[in-house]
Amino acid sequence: MCKRHQAVADVIETLRGANEANNLDKAAEDLVAAFEQCVFDNPEVIGSSAGVMPYMSLYPRLPDVTRFKVREKMVAKVLGMLTKKRPVNADRASFFAYADAFAALVKFEAVPLDGAVQTIIRLLGKPETKCAGITILAKTVEYCGQQLLRAPETHLASLWRSLESVKEDVFQYDLEYILGTLHALMPPGSQLQGGDPAGGTAAAAAAATAAAAAAAAAAPAAAAAAAPKQPAASSAAAAPPPPAAPSAMTHLGCYQGHGATVFTLCYDATHGQLSSGGQDGQLLVWGHDGTPVSRMDVSSHFVCSLDVLPRSGTLLAAAVSNPEGPHAGTEPPCVLGFAPPPGGSPGVPRVGAWSPRGRLYGMNRGIISFVRALGGDGEIFALGENCEPAAASRDVVCLYDASRGGPLEQLTPLVVYNEHSDMVTCGVPWGANPYVFVSGGRDASIRVWDRRMQQSVGSFGETSTAPGQVKAHNDMVTCLDTTDNLLLSSSVDGFLCIWDFRQLNMTHGSVAGPVVKLQIDTQPMLKVAVTGAPHSRLAAISTYQGLYVMDFTNMTAPSTVMAPPFPDGRPFKYYHDIRWAGGPGVSGQAVLFGASDDPRIDVFGLAF
Repeated sequence: MCKRHQAVADVIETLRGANEANNLDKAAEDLVAAFEQCVFDNPEVIGSSAGVMPYMSLYPRLPDVTRFKVREKMVAKVLGMLTKKRPVNADRASFFAYADAFAALVKFEAVPLDGAVQTIIRLLGKPETKCAGITILAKTVEYCGQQLLRAPETHLASLWRSLESVKEDVFQYDLEYILGTLHALMPPGSQLQGGDPAGGTAAAAAAATAAAAAAAAAAPAAAAAAAPKQPAASSAAAAPPPPAAPSAMTHLGCYQGHGATVFTLCYDATHGQLSSGGQDGQLLVWGHDGTPVSRMDVSSHFVCSLDVLPRSGTLLAAAVSNPEGPHAGTEPPCVLGFAPPPGGSPGVPRVGAWSPRGRLYGMNRGIISFVRALGGDGEIFALGENCEPAAASRDVVCLYDASRGGPLEQLTPLVVYNEHSDMVTCGVPWGANPYVFVSGGRDASIRVWDRRMQQSVGSFGETSTAPGQVKAHNDMVTCLDTTDNLLLSSSVDGFLCIWDFRQLNMTHGSVAGPVVKLQIDTQPMLKVAVTGAPHSRLAAISTYQGLYVMDFTNMTAPSTVMAPPFPDGRPFKYYHDIRWAGGPGVSGQAVLFGASDDPRIDVFGLAF
């Protein structure tokens, strides 16, 4: 018998003994207290793919009299947590397991469905409990969608009316998941009992679009721009067009301070500050005048990826072992953390010594290909770890929470995703939803994740000839970035693809095809950057042949400008990384940074 089943059996036996000793109230209280400590507040349970369901499956196995007592105390405990006042953008990790348990109790009919609906309506009706209400509804739809559809029409009509007041951006993915899942359980073309809430028709259409995209086989794009699968106007409507298209790029100068290839860049829009790392084992933080104001020596490693945690300002650096020098081969790949110097108002560069926060090694001491801060104002970040074939777990995406205190060495993964079949190469958060992020890999796939879920919530791509495989490109995905509801991906296959999150059903196994495929110069594409651009339909693109800025407001006929030859006549070197001088969700400056084998960081200006 496995340990979990043995534990369940032991608890049942204990409760039976307590019943015989007429001490059932105390035993039920003890059991609920144990659930709170060992299940509801346990990060391993919250981060597991099964959630609380394996533990809640104890409930229907209890004797009748015991089950009644446990139900009474369990429902009170769960509702006590879920009815607490919280902001609409609260971190759901603090109560997610309680919402999971409530939905499980509905599934096991410990909470009557009509009572559950009334509870959800009350929670949705108040701003301070709306976050809990939408989370409970999503979990109830996951576990009991068919039961919910069979609820009395008057109850459903009240529920749909309460959903019409949920207009906050942070809940839009939840609404799409709830309504899309319910529509998927119904015959095509039918409406929800009680009338579709506002947005229900759109959710159904999105689900249908995703299904159509998955079934369609796209012809290879031979022209510079392939025809979009959906009208481009619908995807571009979220952002107004700029006053004018970009007309020219100008080389403004260089940042000088590195002694070897610069692999990675990071721009902190809060302080208007660029950071860089590369082959020389130096992490540099730059001032507005292009001179280094801070320098961190990490000579044991090459730095290959950088990002900054928005709340603490901690700089995270994914690094691989330096094969040369005094530390050659002694240090495995890791993520290095550095806390910023004290002070520093928004808009003012941070100057001074950065304090080490430790080193985070991968689960299998594998190569860490990227590190990215996720959405929201928390301290959660994702990394890609890639191991040798003999390793127990290969090609994984791991989530960590740096807010848990202590050095990075003490962190353990919140969740580990292992659906990629080859090296995970890149990742990016979806700026429009703090819970959703995306990863790409050498397997040519793009996976979409919700950090509240234990498996992917969909893929962008098209079904390949291999059974069960969905590929976004014909070769390795090299970079990802998001703007509004769109994802941009670049690949060694030479194509830039644009995808729309609204076309994805956001359920495991769902697939959405590209809105459009674009080609710049037939060469492999290395990087794409749209975050922080002067407007949301402006992408910088690095290929082996050149550096470009593309305005894709009109996706069928995008306009493109190319970086000119350098004034000093030096040869072009392709860029390992590119960054706009701006941040997520806001228009940045018309300034673009490029990092290459030349130790200097090139700075370009864009004219309109």
